[in-house]
Amino acid sequence: MQQLLFFLTAITMASCNAGFEGDDAALKVATDWADAYFNCDFHEAATFATPESDKWLRFAASNTTEQDLQTLEGKATATADDYFTVANDTLRIVTLHVRNFLKPVAVGSPAQIQEEGTFLITVVKRDGKWKVRMEDLPQSEKQSRD
Repeated sequence: MQQLLFFLTAITMASCNAGFEGDDAALKVATDWADAYFNCDFHEAATFATPESDKWLRFAASNTTEQDLQTLEGKATATADDYFTVANDTLRIVTLHVRNFLKPVAVGSPAQIQEEGTFLITVVKRDGKWKVRMEDLPQSEKQSRD
């Protein structure tokens, strides 16, 4: 009886820990992607993204100038501090806080650094690996004044 209780406890602990490890991995992928993306290293960002995200990364790259890169100088930093699970255990919406990134401006306008922004990023698990799924270019969430 004691062995059965020990076995059940071990299985329960292992399944709980597996969830935390997966969540940590999802948060790490989102942060690694954001560090690359917001520093305009779109090739590196692609390594953390799903294949269908490639068109958005190419679009962002095609609208980034040498002057933008000089303005940015690798200053962008990202932290992930929250997530929530949607529909199943293979999709997470991660909240990223990004500092010192290029603010989207009209084509031909000089780049500007935005001090901070909050982004919701979708992370999916495919073939056992977490990947960012881009369905558009990231947009900073508007904060409610209520």
